[in-house]
Amino acid sequence: MRAVILGFTLLVPGAASPKVHPEPLHYTLAPEMSGDTVAALRVSVQFQAEPSGTTDMGWDEGWAGENKLWQWARDFKVAGASAVEVAGNGHWHIKAAPGAKLTATYRIVSGYDHDPRVEDSEQPRPVIRPRWFYAAGNALFAYPAHRENAPATFDWVNTPGVGFASDLEHLAGQARKALRPGTVADVLESIVIGGQDLRVFPATDGSGVRVASVGSYAFTPEQMNNLTRRVIDVERSFWKADRRAPFLVTTAPITSTPTLTGFSGTGRGDAFALWIDERTPLDRTAWLLAHEYFHTWNPALLGSMSQDRAARPEQYWFSEGFTDYYARALMVRSGIISPAQFAAEWNEMLASYAGSPVKTMPGKQAAATFWNSDAAQKLPYQRGAMLAAMWNRRLLAASKGASNLDTILVSQMRLARTAPGAATSLFRSLAQRRGLNVGPDEERFLARGQPILLPANTFGPCATVVTAQRPSFSRGFDTEATAASGNLARGVDPSLPAYAAGLRDGMKILAHIEGEPDNALIPYVLLVEDHGAQRKIRYLPQGHGQTVVQELQVREATTPICSRTLGGL
Repeated sequence: MRAVILGFTLLVPGAASPKVHPEPLHYTLAPEMSGDTVAALRVSVQFQAEPSGTTDMGWDEGWAGENKLWQWARDFKVAGASAVEVAGNGHWHIKAAPGAKLTATYRIVSGYDHDPRVEDSEQPRPVIRPRWFYAAGNALFAYPAHRENAPATFDWVNTPGVGFASDLEHLAGQARKALRPGTVADVLESIVIGGQDLRVFPATDGSGVRVASVGSYAFTPEQMNNLTRRVIDVERSFWKADRRAPFLVTTAPITSTPTLTGFSGTGRGDAFALWIDERTPLDRTAWLLAHEYFHTWNPALLGSMSQDRAARPEQYWFSEGFTDYYARALMVRSGIISPAQFAAEWNEMLASYAGSPVKTMPGKQAAATFWNSDAAQKLPYQRGAMLAAMWNRRLLAASKGASNLDTILVSQMRLARTAPGAATSLFRSLAQRRGLNVGPDEERFLARGQPILLPANTFGPCATVVTAQRPSFSRGFDTEATAASGNLARGVDPSLPAYAAGLRDGMKILAHIEGEPDNALIPYVLLVEDHGAQRKIRYLPQGHGQTVVQELQVREATTPICSRTLGGL
């Protein structure tokens, strides 16, 4: 299964100091229809020209590994300008009288010519399909240079039969009061979703939470709505946060294949956006929901992250790994997931880490390859979650249960308000005050890439971490090449059990019936079509050699105390 969590957005202001513009920028978004279907999204931006007479307008420098966010824009025009010059790299030089009122318009076309699939779904690319659309603000909205902090308003142009939901609705519009102040940075860090089949659950419970979805899943929209509200309430309670703050959760569909399923998400300030395939069960989404909502605080309210995009993944052990740790910990503490499910989620991650081809990659090298490798993307999540669990246990032991990782993070949120600094540095300092020196572990496991092994008692008295050798995991064929060929088996290795069981290149894989990701001890069963006849192929998904794998075994799974100790209390 492929699961990539993109996390948060960090906006990097331009080099020049922001200028004061008395009027807010006003953004308008509308669907461009072709009959009854959505063909594109039309954007207009109203703003004042620079006093110099030349306004540079363009897209953010990059987001989530995509550096050409302008590539889906078409027909860029500016009303009120004397001239518009193409400057390249998604920028235009607009000539106009100083302070003139300008209106830039353009169209956004789809980044896909098909429904997004698990193997090719990328959050930066706008999705505009005949019956629905979905896009992140980074790819939708251009803005005048150095006005990230300028006030902004927004309106959606209502079109009969086309629903719409966005956290941009939290900003003021021409006929709408603001739920919170809005800036251009908020517009860029937004999400929009809509279409003929959009379902929206409003914030009628006083929580400020809305849930919007298109597509069909293994669960109902009502089930997703209920689970979302439970998860958000748990995390707001953890941080002692405002339980009425406006927040939006969107769910868009990705198409799975017989060999690939997956889900992903990205935090968007006062929203988070999920992509989920039609086969992922509801109980698997609790962790994803918990992860994305935790990004409301981590790292946003815990300190700053590097402004160097290339170096930023070196800090993801904190922003993403700690968030992964708490996504599981808070869910088991609150009873949203059971101790058995908590162990299963940890074991899936531990097995993936054990078999990772980049497990021993040094930190700087892993950061450099982060956006180009699925395994490298998972690594800081894995390392950070394991370190969080280890450090939490040490804190509990040293303080005899008086403090834990929660204590440090809550203190860090308070400190970050008055003494801003790098989130990782603030954490390091506060941990030292509690008697936890994380420096040696950072050097060994993050900088040098030594493999992490969790101590047996990491999760308290109700469970133990068992370390053993297992055969390495291999499905016996190239999953990505198979998916790309329309699920015709590709790259079947003649030396592995899949081949011995009868799998051959060219067979049509119809379904994956049994088997767990990265678990070489559980039989793998495929339903295939071979020369017009269907049959099942069963084998152990084992590769060459052995690997050291850790597994969390829960000894007592029924008591509330065990749920608390597993969750790090």
